[in-house]
Amino acid sequence: MREPRDQTTHVGSAWRLLLRDLGVDERAVLRRAGLPLSVFEGEGTHLSLDDYYTLHEAVEAEASDPTIALRAGSVASLELFDPALFAAICSPNLNTAASRLGQFKRLVGPFGLDVDVGARETRITFRCKYRPDVPRNRGVSELVFLVAFARRATRHHITPTHVVLPQPPSDDAPYTVFFGRPLTRGDAYAVAFGAQDAARPFLTHNEPMWKAFEPSLRRRMTEAGDTRSTREQVQAALFELLPSGRANAHEVAKELGMGTRTLQRRLAAEESSWLEVLNETRERLARHYLSTTEMSAAQISFLLGFEDPNSLFRAFQRWTGTTPESFRAHARHAP
Repeated sequence: MREPRDQTTHVGSAWRLLLRDLGVDERAVLRRAGLPLSVFEGEGTHLSLDDYYTLHEAVEAEASDPTIALRAGSVASLELFDPALFAAICSPNLNTAASRLGQFKRLVGPFGLDVDVGARETRITFRCKYRPDVPRNRGVSELVFLVAFARRATRHHITPTHVVLPQPPSDDAPYTVFFGRPLTRGDAYAVAFGAQDAARPFLTHNEPMWKAFEPSLRRRMTEAGDTRSTREQVQAALFELLPSGRANAHEVAKELGMGTRTLQRRLAAEESSWLEVLNETRERLARHYLSTTEMSAAQISFLLGFEDPNSLFRAFQRWTGTTPESFRAHARHAP
């Protein structure tokens, strides 16, 4: 299956500091990942998503520690981050901070935070814009960081209402102690906070500092722009719209701020089509759900926007030449 283009993420001195704090050998990690030893030097390097995921796997292998994600999310210090984090710290509460972080992440890299503020709780989901999965350690450490960040900014021991992971750590006891509640298996890395905690005042709130950081932050986001191809933008939109049953060209075009004909014309200019992108995205998500979750075919069918499970069965056979059940069984026994 063809990988979307221009999907890179930056690694640099922050990684070097983090590995040092974790006690993990930088050179050993890079050798295991098959990456140049100069990756973190100077202004750093932009890695493809495949290389970035491999880098995370290398860190996990070299650390050989089931609590590595917990430690990574906890030791993260302000010196490892850019102005986006400082802008979040200056926020009046977690709802605002998460929204600011999410907006910045979405515009300057392949990962993002989806922030859903409800009457009873605020749910924050960490996801990749181009793939249905995220590196396990990155996903877990992101949730650890968000909880630690909220506690640090409020000086209150906040306990999240839910912590959801597709792949819980082999030893989840330390994580349960940290979060203050059992982990829940789900299809995304997400953490939820009660409405009272999400609106709890940040003792670090500093409006003048936010106003000082905001112009620089906005400028960086403007400079970053959206350099993705139309095909990539459609895939990213489908990741969000498929579970809601809005997987049609009109809704996706509306989400991207263009007309349906314009969307189809731009896809054609890239030698692609709406149906091709829809099927490719559905196949990628189906493979992910079957490999990493216990969801039934009916549940997966619903998340992919099919009207009935039989539609998924027929489509999956057409895509892969096998049935969803056979694919799942093989994936579970794969080394």
